[in-house]
Amino acid sequence: MTDSVPPRRGGDSYRGDVRRHPLVHKIIDAWRDGSAQSRAALAEHPPPGAIAVRSRYLYLIDTARLGVDAAPFAEDMWDRALVAETEIDDAVRSGTLDQASQLCAELMDGSGHDAVTVVNARVGLGDVARVQGRTERAIDHYEAAVRAADAARYRFGRLRALVPLGHLTLLHHSAAAATRVFTEAADLAAAVSEPLYLANAITGLAETAERSGDLPQSIEKHQRAHALFSQVGSLTGQAHAAQRIGSLLHRDGRPALARDWLAAAALAFEQDGDPLGTINVLEAIGDLLLEVAEADEAATCYRTAGELARENGFAPAAAHAAQNLARVACACEQWPEAVALFEQAVSEYQKVGDLLGTTTALTKLASARQRLDGPEAGEQALADRVAAVLSIEHYRATNREARAQVEYRERFGEIYGRALHAAVESGAAEDFAVVAEALAGRRLAGLAEAQVPATVTDGLTLLQHFLVSAEQRWLAQGRAEDTGDLRLKPGISRQERVHRMMGAVAMKGAVREPARAALEDVLASVYLPPAADEGSALLADLPSDCDVLQLVVDPVLPNVLYRLWRAADGRTRLDRAELSLACVETLTALQIDDARRSDMCPAHVACLGELLPEDLRRAMAEGTACRLLLLPVGQLWLVPWGALAIGGQRLLCQTTEYVVCPSLLVQRRLRARGPARPVDEPTCTWRNPIMDSLSLEWMRQDSQWSVEPASWATEAKQRLTDGAHTVIVVCHGRPHGTLGHYLEMDPGVWLLPSDVLVGTPPQRLYLITCWGGGVPGQAMADPVTIATLNLARGSTEILASFGEFSDDPASDAFAQWVLEQLANTNVPVSRAVHLASARFSTAPGGNDLQLRYWATLLPIGTFHDV
Repeated sequence: MTDSVPPRRGGDSYRGDVRRHPLVHKIIDAWRDGSAQSRAALAEHPPPGAIAVRSRYLYLIDTARLGVDAAPFAEDMWDRALVAETEIDDAVRSGTLDQASQLCAELMDGSGHDAVTVVNARVGLGDVARVQGRTERAIDHYEAAVRAADAARYRFGRLRALVPLGHLTLLHHSAAAATRVFTEAADLAAAVSEPLYLANAITGLAETAERSGDLPQSIEKHQRAHALFSQVGSLTGQAHAAQRIGSLLHRDGRPALARDWLAAAALAFEQDGDPLGTINVLEAIGDLLLEVAEADEAATCYRTAGELARENGFAPAAAHAAQNLARVACACEQWPEAVALFEQAVSEYQKVGDLLGTTTALTKLASARQRLDGPEAGEQALADRVAAVLSIEHYRATNREARAQVEYRERFGEIYGRALHAAVESGAAEDFAVVAEALAGRRLAGLAEAQVPATVTDGLTLLQHFLVSAEQRWLAQGRAEDTGDLRLKPGISRQERVHRMMGAVAMKGAVREPARAALEDVLASVYLPPAADEGSALLADLPSDCDVLQLVVDPVLPNVLYRLWRAADGRTRLDRAELSLACVETLTALQIDDARRSDMCPAHVACLGELLPEDLRRAMAEGTACRLLLLPVGQLWLVPWGALAIGGQRLLCQTTEYVVCPSLLVQRRLRARGPARPVDEPTCTWRNPIMDSLSLEWMRQDSQWSVEPASWATEAKQRLTDGAHTVIVVCHGRPHGTLGHYLEMDPGVWLLPSDVLVGTPPQRLYLITCWGGGVPGQAMADPVTIATLNLARGSTEILASFGEFSDDPASDAFAQWVLEQLANTNVPVSRAVHLASARFSTAPGGNDLQLRYWATLLPIGTFHDV
């Protein structure tokens, strides 16, 4: 790991008088001449290390390559610009940030400096703010630098801003978004022939790989970056790469190799005079020492790192130091000291808006607090775990990309699981409900709470409305009184504004048209995080005289199930159950649309009966649990609940009227709406003429029904958004990787989930289709389907399939048995499904038929008091 060329501090700054750099006069001559030939000829000389010189060298060569003129330059200010930019680079790395800010301001004072100088000064201000932990200010400066660089066709200037923006995106947005920024930076570095910034971009991609859990890929990319830094003689680059490699090797269980890399990093940082790098390597060495029980030596490293951080105004590093010292206290079993230090770390992390730091510190704080004596310690530990979940949830809410929201859910799954476990252990139903609601997903909840004006009539205005509404909701919660900007009240984190800014960076500031935006990204804008005190109100709004069961599988341990059971008599029980291997495998199989799933019959899902509490199964088998409201979270949404065995050769559907609902908040909205109004118009029906067996012809002869078949599929689609009372649709439904699913109303006419986001949904919607209410691939989020979107937006009850529903005479008979009960609103869809399912499954041979003939058609909604 030795340098093959003399080291260069940062690969950027210059020892000596930069004005006397050998290339300065050649660059001035080429700029004066202005011809593409003279600018291109600069490439015959090796690239200079000094950033002030190299930026102009690359700008002139690149504009010649692009065939555009170079912007005018201020020759009379040339010397001052070169000196100031070199001093800015030195000041940022040495921690003299006030001096760096002053120098940048002088270059931007409007006195006529050229575009390259102004862009470089903007980048310098961004670097200062980033080191200080002032994320919003850093983003402002970097984005201003990008705009100015683009206007001047200064691609290297754009590159200089993109790399730090990528790191901010990783910290405050998502690994997926950061990967896009770093990938653009790497491509741009290759295009302008800039190996140092290519190494920086590859370092960023290594960090995103680490964040995504790919440790080998991260180590490989850091090693590639280290080789590039060595090639260009960047001492700072080599130091940082060596430090990251050492830390990752430590995590990978290779401590001896890790020590070698960390020692090399420490030496390089010392030679380079980089305090922030020294802080990082001290922390990494402390981690190694702590692991081998050298607590005093580890504490010395952490304490020294903290002192350096405070001396240089590095707020994030100061927070790290507090947390690291708390870890030492834990290792020494000094629990009161550990609690105090973790509390300090939480406060510091919240000030700088560090999600990972905040959630990690809260989780460790809870573990340390549990070691203290007294019941208050346990209660506060649970509160800490719930606070960690809510911290993640607020980040998910402020991020408007569904992929990023799922990324947070996956990355912090253990934190959700620990909070559920703690709630069960403490018997805290309200806290359990809050955490389970977070795991259930809050997009449908946000949609249910959203007020969409009648003027919103198409997808684009809907997207704009959601984005603006979300913006105003967050501003209303966070804006200080008597201010018109985004400054937040004291004590409230800056996550909201940072996420909005980072989202704009990742999306390059553009709002995508709905045709190019996934439906889930649209719904991500209305994600509504739960509040800490929301649990009791959600539980208080549950219907009476029925059993309620909320179920969630541990996000990390697939064989662990957590349950909240509110019995019909009002008693609430929490428990944790370990699922059998057969149950786990069957749940996994239900998430896949394949032949195995299609061939399942009740015997194949008998093991799923263990999802239900034993006492509840017994009560249902005995006929004393007559109504059951199910709130299945994640992968449990696709369970064919009516076919579950409850004992004594009986199935759930035969003894119990049940209904499923995607979340407690959606349930509360349904309760507030009340049941469907009395039938006041003919029922709109539509059947795709290509169907073989499923038919609605019998309804024309049924005197209880007044039907008005749609003449065309397009008319049926219109009725789905014009406030009809009851709409029945019979057609094929198909899962789709991008859309989630769609319904084939007619050849060439499809109903998409986005089609039901506008207008007024029907009071009652009955979808006799495949995959109308649940589809594969949504186990990590709330179930976004045509059925659930209608439910969230205004329907009172839904009938829809959670899998394949056969176009077959047997299925046709079952669907008819369900629908013939629903001619008026006196019979809810839950009762109709219960009666039809009991009739079907107890008929000769009915219990042996595949689930796709009957059990995948489920009622969605809630119970209403009679």
